[in-house]
Amino acid sequence: MKLGIALLWLCAWLNFTGWALSALHQLNAVGYAVSLLLFSAGCSFWKPAAGFEIFPRPFRRNFFRRFRRPLPALFLLVTVLVFLGGALYAPGNFDALTYRLPRMLSWLAAGHWCWIPTINDRMNYSGLAWEWIALPFFALGRSDRGLFLINAIGFLFLPGLLFSIFRQVGVARRVAWTWMWLLPLAYGYVTQAGSIGNDLLGTLFCLASVFFGLRARRSGNVGEVWLALLAAALMTGVKLSNLPLALPCLVAVWPALGQLRKHWLGSLAVAGLAVVISAVPLMAVNYLNTGSWNGDPRNTYQFQIANPVAGVLGNGFLMAEQSFTPPLLPGADRLNHRLTQLLPEPLQKQFVHLGSNKLNEMPVEEGAGLGLGVTLPLVLVLGAALAGFGRAGATKSGGALLPPLALAAGISLLCYMAKMGSEAGPRLMLPYYPLALLPLWRLPAQAFLLRRRAWRVFLVLLALGVLPVLILSVSRPLWPAQAISKKLAQAHPANALLQRLATTYETYAYRNDFLAPIRVGLPADAGEIGFIAGDNDTDYSLWHPLGQRRVKYLRADLRHFLAQPNTCEWVVIKENVWPAISPVPLAAWAAAHHATIELTLPITELVSWGPEKWCLLHFETPAGAISTASP
Repeated sequence: MKLGIALLWLCAWLNFTGWALSALHQLNAVGYAVSLLLFSAGCSFWKPAAGFEIFPRPFRRNFFRRFRRPLPALFLLVTVLVFLGGALYAPGNFDALTYRLPRMLSWLAAGHWCWIPTINDRMNYSGLAWEWIALPFFALGRSDRGLFLINAIGFLFLPGLLFSIFRQVGVARRVAWTWMWLLPLAYGYVTQAGSIGNDLLGTLFCLASVFFGLRARRSGNVGEVWLALLAAALMTGVKLSNLPLALPCLVAVWPALGQLRKHWLGSLAVAGLAVVISAVPLMAVNYLNTGSWNGDPRNTYQFQIANPVAGVLGNGFLMAEQSFTPPLLPGADRLNHRLTQLLPEPLQKQFVHLGSNKLNEMPVEEGAGLGLGVTLPLVLVLGAALAGFGRAGATKSGGALLPPLALAAGISLLCYMAKMGSEAGPRLMLPYYPLALLPLWRLPAQAFLLRRRAWRVFLVLLALGVLPVLILSVSRPLWPAQAISKKLAQAHPANALLQRLATTYETYAYRNDFLAPIRVGLPADAGEIGFIAGDNDTDYSLWHPLGQRRVKYLRADLRHFLAQPNTCEWVVIKENVWPAISPVPLAAWAAAHHATIELTLPITELVSWGPEKWCLLHFETPAGAISTASP
């Protein structure tokens, strides 16, 4: 636990540091080096009082004995595969490549946080906590290869946090022990554990807040109250969609809040820090720049649902769909079509993202939820409880504590479902599941079934389904996926599934740097690259080498670009968006503006989009132009 406390303080410090360095216009390698030195010095100074260590103690001799049983052994194997996949492959999370990594590089290039002129509004209004934690990797290392460690290390804390919370709310010890290993194997958590998605981090902070809140109400330790507040603040800072979860976090710590008055000076400092690292600064700058706290006053992405009933039904459908997804689903396209036909048309009109949601042949980190290995046992337990099994062995331990916390978690989930409409809803709800499902782990049928050997074997067999999810992963395959899938596709050219498989593995292999063939045409001294594409296209490739280039989003100010196109010497254009820029064909427009199309290449950014043409334009440099290369 000492290491967990240290990491929580580190995350809070990095979030505070991000804003502080931005205010000083020192968001750079030197600023972060000083920041980390100050944190290390502070930890050394406060170690006797704070009671945590920077590094964990050496593993004890009975370390491997803890993993002799099937479920802990499986978790250990999954952990090894997670770290292996993260180390072997560059991050490929599409949301991160589209707006989270580019905006981090934009801030570093500017030397401070800034509102970026771009048509991709998510660069500005999305949560910042993960970015502030990850930014030192870019500033100091100028590489993205270590970013997976944020999630991978956090994944290791899930079993301990879950077990402690379960026990503190009265879940039977055997049930808590079993599910502390099973729940982290949900497809959504496992696929994000080796990636740079930020839903797992939101889950971790939520659990940490409840964990410290429950401990504080028993110990009366104000330090644990502070940690609960900081973890809850970081949770909201990760994503605005996590805001409803502040309710169960508050319920968990509520009886201990009186300790804040007894230590009012330290509590005031922690409260100020919590505000800075929470979603409050983002909501403020969103309001200042758009007039709306969420940054999307016109509901451009249609994530805000006007009809709460449609929201609950739509999100419920998506959650059920992803919760029962098996490790492999070869007929995913046909099933998608059938499910879409079954949906009432009025519901699809109210929840517009229902039609764009789709199942995949394998769970992927951009959309995975709980998965079959977690959902099916819970459904069977619920059925056993309704049938009356296990009532004689029911326990009342912790009964007074569970209802308020479970009720608060349920209300939070309903608030999300009623207001948030996204095709990735099951993934965005990952932080909600552990608390919202608490009543199911309290059912006496859980302990009743766990006394049966056949049930325990059944749970292990279901849990083994997580292995193909990791090994066959399209993002981080742990087998020679490209070579074998390509040979199979060549041997069976008429097989659509094998063709799609080969295309998918090839596309994901180059997703992190998919514009590398275009970047080859750039000279080494090209410091600023103009970018014209859609609002969901990624420019991350064009930032390489990291720290030496910057990207300018020309569609944010089309009038200026059309009037003075050669303010950028080099411009990358996605050809199919050009008709929205000018009625004149691109080749004719380039010739009229003294530009040369140096490269035109078909490149696949997403498998569902297929090959699309990308062009590299070179404009004649105006006389007396000054280089805008990033230092």
